[in-house]
Amino acid sequence: MKKKLIIMFSILLFCSGCWDMKEINQLAIVDMIAIDRDEKGMFIAYYQILNPPSIEARRSGPSRAAVYTYEVSAPTMGNMLEKTGAVMSRNLYTSHLQCYVVSERMARAGLLKMANYLENYKERRTNVYAIVSEDPVSKVINTFTLLDRVPGRNIRLLLDWHARRLGINKLPTRMNDLVEGIPFSRPTIMPIIQYKGNGSASLADRLEDINATKQSITFNGGAVFIKAKMVGKVSDEIKNTYYVLNGYATRKQETFKVNGETVDIALNDIQIKRKWITKDRLQIRVDGNIGIINNEQGVKLTLQNIEKMELEFNRTYKKKCEQFVSFAKQKNWDMLGIGDTDHGRKRWKDIQVEFEVHSKLTTLGNTITPYE
Repeated sequence: MKKKLIIMFSILLFCSGCWDMKEINQLAIVDMIAIDRDEKGMFIAYYQILNPPSIEARRSGPSRAAVYTYEVSAPTMGNMLEKTGAVMSRNLYTSHLQCYVVSERMARAGLLKMANYLENYKERRTNVYAIVSEDPVSKVINTFTLLDRVPGRNIRLLLDWHARRLGINKLPTRMNDLVEGIPFSRPTIMPIIQYKGNGSASLADRLEDINATKQSITFNGGAVFIKAKMVGKVSDEIKNTYYVLNGYATRKQETFKVNGETVDIALNDIQIKRKWITKDRLQIRVDGNIGIINNEQGVKLTLQNIEKMELEFNRTYKKKCEQFVSFAKQKNWDMLGIGDTDHGRKRWKDIQVEFEVHSKLTTLGNTITPYE
C-alpha cells in the first residue's frame, strides 16, 4: 500500500496543473484585426476587442457596443504588440479571431512581411479569412453591423454564406492560402470590402436605424495577388468563374437568353476535367446539371424547348469561359494555373485553351406552362 502511495505522489510531481491558465478578465479577446501602412512606412493596426457583458445582455436594457476598437502604430509589425500595452490593460487573445482586413495600399505594397510576422509565432492565426478594403480600414473596422452585432463574425458569416452558395467548403481566401500560393503561377483572389455610406457608423445609435444598408459594409469584387502582392482587381463574375474553372466551386447561378427571353438557372454538381490534346492545346470540359430559377419564355416547356435551353446555355457559358481566358492573357495573370503544369511552365500564354460545356436540365420547377 505504501509503495502505491509513493508511486502516486511521484506521478503528481510531473503534472503541470494550471501553469498556463489564463483568467478571462485578463484577456482582450480579439474579434478582428485591420492593418494599414502609411506613406512613411509606419504600420497602423486596429484591434477590435469583444465586450462580453454587452453581448450577454443584448436582449435586455439599452444597446451597448459589442466591441471596442483600439488603434496602435509602430515602425515595425513586431513592435505593435508592445504598443497595445499603452492603450489597453489586458493581454491580446487571438484564438477567436474571425478575419484580417488589409488596406489596399498595403496590399499593393506586398504582404510578405505580414505573412512572415504571422507565421513566426503559433498564437498568430493564419487560418482565418483575409480581405482587402478599398476604403480606409479605420472606417470599415469602426462600422457597427446589425443582424450580427459583432462585426468580425458578421464578415466571416457573409464569406461562409458566399462559400455555401458556390458549393465551397471554405473559400481559398485565408492568409495561409496567400502564403501557399507564393511559389505558384496561378494568382490568389481575396474579396474586396467597401463601406457604403457618407457618415460614420461607429455609434451604437446606428442599431436603432431601420435602414440596414444606409451605412454598412459590403463585398464587391476581388483583389488579385501574385507572390503575395496585389496586382489588380476583378469583378464578382470573374472571381466566381475563377472558382469554377479551378475546381473550387460546384454551384453557380447564370443568366442567358432563349428565344430572346431571359432565363435564370442554377448550375449544380459542376465537374471540371482537364485534358492535354497536345503539348500546346489544353481542353477543359465543364459538366453540370441545370435547375430553372426564372424562366421568362412565354411558351410551354417541351422536350424541344428543354434541348434548346441546354444548347443555348452550353454556347453562352463556353463563350464566357473563352472571354475569361482572353481577360487573363490581357492582364498577364495565369488565372487557370497553366504555368504550374509541365507543359505550360514559363509559356502559359502560348497554350491554346479549348472549352467543352455539357449540361442537362434536371429541375423544372412547379409548372411547365406559363400563366397568361
